Amino acid sequence: MTRRSNLDGTVSPYATKSGETRYRVAYWVDRPDGDALRRFRRGFATRREALAALVEVQVDIRRGVHVDETRETFNAYAEKYFDSLRVRPSTLAGYRKHFRVHVLPSPIGRAPIADITKDQLNRFYRQLEQTGRKDRGHLGEPLGPATVRHVHVLISQVLQHALEDGLIRFNPAKRASPPTKLEAAPPEMITWSAEDARLFLDWSESSGDYLWLAWLTLLGTGMRRGEILGLRWKDLDLDNNVITIARAMSYVKEAGRKPVIDFRATKSGRVRNVDIDARLAAAFRARHDMLRAVAPELARGEHLIFCNRYGQPHNPTQFSRQWRERVAKAVEVHPDLDALHLHELRHTHATLLLRAGVHPKIVSERLGHADIQTTLNTYSHAVKTLQRGAADLVGALLAPASVEQPV
Repeated sequence: MTRRSNLDGTVSPYATKSGETRYRVAYWVDRPDGDALRRFRRGFATRREALAALVEVQVDIRRGVHVDETRETFNAYAEKYFDSLRVRPSTLAGYRKHFRVHVLPSPIGRAPIADITKDQLNRFYRQLEQTGRKDRGHLGEPLGPATVRHVHVLISQVLQHALEDGLIRFNPAKRASPPTKLEAAPPEMITWSAEDARLFLDWSESSGDYLWLAWLTLLGTGMRRGEILGLRWKDLDLDNNVITIARAMSYVKEAGRKPVIDFRATKSGRVRNVDIDARLAAAFRARHDMLRAVAPELARGEHLIFCNRYGQPHNPTQFSRQWRERVAKAVEVHPDLDALHLHELRHTHATLLLRAGVHPKIVSERLGHADIQTTLNTYSHAVKTLQRGAADLVGALLAPASVEQPV
């Protein structure tokens, strides 16, 4: 077919649906059969940006390093990317949820991946920060910086995969400006004092809460939610007061699909043993004896210790909701009690131990952290207390001996 020289590429303006002016470049690329195709790139905010992009394309064509970028949309390519991932089902479900809720219906999702620019991504992130919430009752409200950053990381991963597949020339997300790690950092950790924990446990037990033992276990061991929901009677050694944490519940729920409950290795992938105190061990024995008397099938070794009222595995989301309901009622009775999130019972366990002088290595082993540095970084607020004690101790050791005064 007749074609013009590569140097005859063009830049032209066009109007978006919102009425904004953007710029498009057009150029020719050779096909392996000797024919040529006209290609377009659009979405440039200024004529200068478009001209710079056109010159860059023409230089690459002359050097023989031009990438004939795909016209596949981000949405279409992302589905292929998800299908290729080898990650935990719960992790994949999280990726798909962020994609389905925020990216799929957006202009970014519908755009060819080769046309996406850093400016488009930045405008998308700012829109999410201003009106991005999609959950019921909060539609159109600002989306938190942590969630916006999660969306950015997902987009960047998809575009990086396309780059490695040779479908685009560079990853524009690497040049974008999502919320920073500092802006996306979780809120300051809240924990209970020992007195606060006792107040809540006393309230829970006296109110007849059937989950009292679960709350006592979380505070007494620092287990994660998935770990306590995967705990079986055979994981208890009540002769030696030890719990073996060998697995955790995995709960995967995707839109339009039936939830899937499974039991997998713990987050660290390792089995760990956690010593428990005499009170907690006695509470487990009492629960086991009661079940053997009234529902022996629920006391078998393979059965879950913490199940719902029907003997089935807890839905983790509902388990957390039950916690929120309990702590809200407890706060009504004890107004000075902070309403912690469920995961903050784990933080409370660790903080109480560190402030009591337990070595961070022991705390790290109880929590199942990959290394002690994770514990030190996570609980630096409690470690500061240890530093103060250490400073006072060495000061006392180095203080001059007192001199007796003559009588």
